[in-house]
Amino acid sequence: MWLRRYRSISVFISTIFLFLLTHGMVQAATVRFVDKEGNTLAEVEYTLYQQAIYIPVEELNDIFKSDVSPLYDRPRKQLTIKLKERELVLLMGRNTVKVPADNQTLTLSLPPRAIDGKPMLPIIFFTEILPSIDDVEVLYNPNLQRIRFMPKTAWIPDPDDETQEWTIVIDPGHGGQEDIGCKAQSGLLEKDVVLNVGREIQKLSKQYGYKIHLTRESDVEKTRIQRVQSSNRIRGNLFLSLHCNASFSKKRNGMHIFINNPNGMLRFRTLTMPSFGKNKLNLRTQSNFLTQSKEFGTILQKEMNFMTEKPIPISELPLIALDEIYMPAILLELGYLTNNNDASLLADHNHIKELATAITRALHTYTMKSSQSSDMTDANQQE
Repeated sequence: MWLRRYRSISVFISTIFLFLLTHGMVQAATVRFVDKEGNTLAEVEYTLYQQAIYIPVEELNDIFKSDVSPLYDRPRKQLTIKLKERELVLLMGRNTVKVPADNQTLTLSLPPRAIDGKPMLPIIFFTEILPSIDDVEVLYNPNLQRIRFMPKTAWIPDPDDETQEWTIVIDPGHGGQEDIGCKAQSGLLEKDVVLNVGREIQKLSKQYGYKIHLTRESDVEKTRIQRVQSSNRIRGNLFLSLHCNASFSKKRNGMHIFINNPNGMLRFRTLTMPSFGKNKLNLRTQSNFLTQSKEFGTILQKEMNFMTEKPIPISELPLIALDEIYMPAILLELGYLTNNNDASLLADHNHIKELATAITRALHTYTMKSSQSSDMTDANQQE
């Protein structure tokens, strides 16, 4: 009797779900395609086949905002796509992609499939094939099912690029036996996480020729004054302080960007620092770089948003950690060590590399924009 009742309930639930799905009341699983700035290009429903994500070929027109003209020869199971002025020929179930115009054969790690009679492409088509036929770099976030298209030239180092003369200060917070920062339930320490990210940024930045200065390169204690003095002494162009967050609530999670603004969220007006005449002491505060710091914060936010489900907030506060830094400066909280999911990610070396890659992209974008702005200013002054 109980088995019959259980079957009736199962049928009832299945019927309700089918009704909701067919009436658009249940959200289907999708892949979101975004541009360099993070703007949505298309959101496409996908099919999960043998644990792999597949996209209907008919959606390519919407993704690329152009006529891709897919042609599917059903008897031969052959798919022809006109993409970026090239014709691609694929066979269902085969891993090869032929480009006749270039006399070239490319290889996919997963083949295209005809699923329910419809030709479909594996999601890796965009990361493995597209960069080979177009001047574009493609990033794929499998956790969020998000794909990002970016101009490849935006990330290729230029030997004559003046941004290579930049010195960027990366400040891994805390350090030493006494100042460990926050601690995860697993034992993961903030001082170790931020140092790992800082070192990865230093490695990745070498391809752009930047001089990366770490305020600490090992597990040693550094006072705030020591960090400030060493950073100002080398006259860096940009300062990024790395930290992790903690909360009494284990549900709080995610990254956060902070900008030092003496007047941000204060109940009282701050005193203006004095500026003395020629050949005398000239005291200037972080507020002199507020505009540049905001610009870098916005660029960093766009890069990091690709890694997160919810937008990363930017807050402007009086921050003693950045107050005496004489260059544009940002403080980035990488996640909450008191949140199990954040802590698990920050313990993963692959996630650390992804964080460092996103930060490096933001650094490169900011330095390029700043150099271009400086060139335009110089040109206007010469006129």
